[in-house]
Amino acid sequence: NTMWLDDLSLRVQELKQENPNAAEIISEMEENQTIFLSHISHELRNVLTLMNSSLQFLETSHPEIMMYKYWREVKKDCSYMLSFVNQMNDYNNSIRLDCQKVDLYKLLRDTYQACLPLTENTEKILTFRCQSDIPAIYADKTKLYEAFLNLIKNALEAIDEKGIVNVTLTTDEKTVRISVEDDGCGIETEKLVHIFEPFVTYKPGGTGLGLPVVRRIIDAHGGHITVYSAVGKGTTMTITLPKTLPVEN
Repeated sequence: NTMWLDDLSLRVQELKQENPNAAEIISEMEENQTIFLSHISHELRNVLTLMNSSLQFLETSHPEIMMYKYWREVKKDCSYMLSFVNQMNDYNNSIRLDCQKVDLYKLLRDTYQACLPLTENTEKILTFRCQSDIPAIYADKTKLYEAFLNLIKNALEAIDEKGIVNVTLTTDEKTVRISVEDDGCGIETEKLVHIFEPFVTYKPGGTGLGLPVVRRIIDAHGGHITVYSAVGKGTTMTITLPKTLPVEN
């Protein structure tokens, strides 16, 4: 249960607003914690990468090892741990932005094209529509790509065998909006309120860090993400980004 984490986070934010001295100390502690966790995840990733490479070498050099009844599970567990550590590292670093002028249309189109192979040999359809007058924005190109890729892949995975995922890019006077809509299984209301909480997952083999990473990236850009979902009908996730970053970023 992660509800206590939400309460603690709220209390910390209130304290930071009420007491400038406390805000400075808390911010420094948060930064130190991020650095510490990043160091741990980096070291673990190095070890797990070596382990994964060793398992592949063993399989190539000694094919008979694949006959061991638990071999597949060993490889699967190692791959899962490596994926988990990589996503933990992404989560820790998701609020650190390296901003530049970004052609949002090109970035989202490239993400869309990167996901097209996921529809090969399936009855899944992936579409991309874009308003004609999308402005360039000041943002972290790599992190936005990661966020868009995550949402599109999630949407495609929400479709069992046949369905459509629509990616759209629109703009108004102050914001740009990226929507990823699928006609998949949908998300129950009781689960919907928890999908952005770290380590909460309803997907077999999931790490529970994908969507929290997305939210942290969008929050760091001064934007927000909203979700609409209906069971049996599908889910729409919409990212809204300001055309200019807040001053503090």
